[in-house]
Amino acid sequence: MDNKTTEDLRVRRTHKLLYNALLDLMEKQPFGNITVKQICDLAMVHRTTFYTHFQDKFDLLSRAMQQIADEEFKDLDDVSFSPSDNFRELLSLAMKHKKLFSLLLAEERDSLRNLLRREMGRGLKVYLAQHNLTEENSIDMQIKIEAHIGAVLGVVTWWIESKIPIDHEELYTKMNIFSEWKFAE
Repeated sequence: MDNKTTEDLRVRRTHKLLYNALLDLMEKQPFGNITVKQICDLAMVHRTTFYTHFQDKFDLLSRAMQQIADEEFKDLDDVSFSPSDNFRELLSLAMKHKKLFSLLLAEERDSLRNLLRREMGRGLKVYLAQHNLTEENSIDMQIKIEAHIGAVLGVVTWWIESKIPIDHEELYTKMNIFSEWKFAE
C-alpha cells in the first residue's frame, strides 16, 4: 500500500468518526447546542485535526450529508433525472435514512432542508436546460422550481413526522400528479 492510499484511508476513517459522532450527538440534543469539542471528544479526534478537515460543524454536517448522497447515488448511470424521478429518489432516500431525516428536518436551522433545496434546485435547472424548457434568468421559472421543491420537501417532512403507515412507492404514486408539473410555458 503506497503512502497516498494509506493517507486516504486515514482521512476517510477520520471523516467517518466525525460524521458518526455528530449524528450520535444529534440524537441526544439539538444541532445548535452541539459544540466542535463535543464532536471531537466523542470521535476521539483532536480539534486541530477537525479543523484541518472542516471549517466548522456546519461544514461537517453538509459534507456528511453529501457523503450519504454520494453513496446512495453512486450506481446511477443517468444524472439527469426528471422532477418525478427526483421525487422518487428523495422518498427512497428518506425511507432508508428515516431517523436521520427526522433529526435533520426538525432542526431549527433546517440544515438538511437547505441542502436538499439547493441540490434539488440545481438538479431541476440542469434537467430543464437539457430539455430546453427554461431561460437562464427567468423569474417565472424560478418561482415554479421553488414551488415544486417546497411542496416536495413539505410532503416528505409531513410523511416522516406524521408516521403515516404509507410506503414510499405508494406516496410517490399519490404525489406523481404533482411531480409531473409542466415547467414549459
